[in-house]
Amino acid sequence: MKQQLPTRRTILGYTPALLGLGLLSSTAKTSDASTSPFDVRNYGATGVRTDNGTKAFCDAIEACTKAGGGTVQVPAGEYTVGTVQLRDNVTLHLEAGATLFASQQRGDYVKDSRALIFAENAQNIGVTGKGTIDGLARYDYDDVRGADPEIAKEQEIARQAGIEMKRFYRSREAMNIFLFVLNDCTNVRLRDISVINAPLWTVRLNDCDRVTIRGVYIYSDLEKGVNADGIDICSSKNVVISDCIITTADDAIVLKAIARNGRKANVVENVTVTNCVLTSSSTPLMIGTETEADIRHVIFSNCVIRNSNKGFGINVQDGAVVSDVIFSNLTIDTSRRHWNWWGDSEMCKFVLKKRTDASALGQIRDIFIDNITVRARGTSTITGHAGQLLENIRMSNVRIFMDVENAEDKRATDAMLIENVKGLQLRDVSVEWNEKDTEPAWQSALVLKNVQDFTVDMFSGRQGLRDKDVPGIVLDNSTDGVVRNSYATDGTATFIHVQGTATKDLTLRYNRTGKAKKSVTFENDGVKKAVAADQS
Repeated sequence: MKQQLPTRRTILGYTPALLGLGLLSSTAKTSDASTSPFDVRNYGATGVRTDNGTKAFCDAIEACTKAGGGTVQVPAGEYTVGTVQLRDNVTLHLEAGATLFASQQRGDYVKDSRALIFAENAQNIGVTGKGTIDGLARYDYDDVRGADPEIAKEQEIARQAGIEMKRFYRSREAMNIFLFVLNDCTNVRLRDISVINAPLWTVRLNDCDRVTIRGVYIYSDLEKGVNADGIDICSSKNVVISDCIITTADDAIVLKAIARNGRKANVVENVTVTNCVLTSSSTPLMIGTETEADIRHVIFSNCVIRNSNKGFGINVQDGAVVSDVIFSNLTIDTSRRHWNWWGDSEMCKFVLKKRTDASALGQIRDIFIDNITVRARGTSTITGHAGQLLENIRMSNVRIFMDVENAEDKRATDAMLIENVKGLQLRDVSVEWNEKDTEPAWQSALVLKNVQDFTVDMFSGRQGLRDKDVPGIVLDNSTDGVVRNSYATDGTATFIHVQGTATKDLTLRYNRTGKAKKSVTFENDGVKKAVAADQS
């Protein structure tokens, strides 16, 4: 005999007759509610934006924690909340259609946290789902306040170009909070959520370990969003960021080492960033400037960078060593921004300096740049310090297209400037200049200043303007180096120029200079003697 499957009516335990008597009214009232015992609606949240849901969220998390952990469910709706503090073994899950709006009441935030989502000394925590967190950032356009030493030169160029000395600042009337602050947490997972309009850094991880961020969308206004970094990995280790789409005015993904609460900064190490699409009015992939402890073993790979003020950067100012870093498989498209943003629309900027005269001098070494295609508008720079050269910088398979600057305050000169470096290798690097639209200040494709122990192999390029008598490559006060197998492209005036009283022990060999008017020129006969005789 064929077994009869249970019907929906027998599963729920009712008959049509009971429906007519209205005996299922209580079932009907709860049928729309989540079966999760930690649904925030069960603790008083309404999903109506004008109702403050801070207490309901905190109560749901507290109940989940007392039960040993689990998932706190946030159904579709609009929720106004202050600080939501995660506890051990709790995941906050935002369903599609759920939006958390930052409360504008200061009393809704945990003292000193300045955060919408907050956790401290917690483990096994996460925020997941297809929902959205909105920081409701607001900005004022005002006269410039003081000077930023990082962009003093750029600001003066803008002033001389007649650009208005105004910029956006965070509104003093708004709640200027971080959207995530996680301190000293272990096993953190952020997945699939959207986090938008952060007044301050969007996601800030301080001294965390074992962090996975995947499929997250972050957005802040590209013109107004000052200080709205995307993801800040601060003094944390064992971090994987993947498959994210981030559009931010400030740095998109940045690594920093910062001391907190009177203790020393922890090392940043073992960080992988991959398969992301990034746009930034500052730097999409950044290390620094806060470098109070070493940053090492970092990979930035397989990312698309579009409409950004820079491609990637390292800025060490506080005495730390940044080492063992790989930038690989990046496609970069740049666009100049307002003068207040850090960046000249270049492929990269590495800089080593002291924040103050009393600061220790750090180090940048063992940096690998490979398989990069970039449309740049500014000069890419790799600059060490006279008292501490950058060491072991290797660049290969890099193609730079130089386009005109889409701004009135022009800054670009050379395509690449590398200065104060020991142990440089460039292999299969090319520079191509826009032929149709040009800038009158364009100079050389490659300039090496005080570079020691270097190899330039299979480089191709010329000066920026065909009719300008400027070298394609300048070797200035550089020693123990070789330029070989390199190619002067069509329109080259002088392919290589050698200058500087400290220049010595250089070899120029097997270079193809048939398209250059002059193969090699020298500042004087003394410099000429520093170059090996074989110029073939």
